[in-house]
Amino acid sequence: MTNGADHKPSPLVLRLLRAVDEAAQGKKAPHWVAIASLRLRVDQLRLEQAIAFAARSGWLKVAGHPPVTVALTESGTRFIAESGDQAESV
Repeated sequence: MTNGADHKPSPLVLRLLRAVDEAAQGKKAPHWVAIASLRLRVDQLRLEQAIAFAARSGWLKVAGHPPVTVALTESGTRFIAESGDQAESV
């Protein structure tokens, strides 16, 4: 597993992480949320690619195949904080 620094995440990955964080409603990581509850308007393939990238980067935990629920990791929480306004503008 990499720390995500090897490749730049797409804006969708940042949107996904923010959406999971918001859905967790401030609960300590990892807090599992249903992917269907995230309300991301994106096709399924792109969403699954973003989830896979975030999981490989250590920012998300994933349950199910195909993924059904996800949880932000502590690393993912730090990444969001370090991303600042970048994620807000996508």
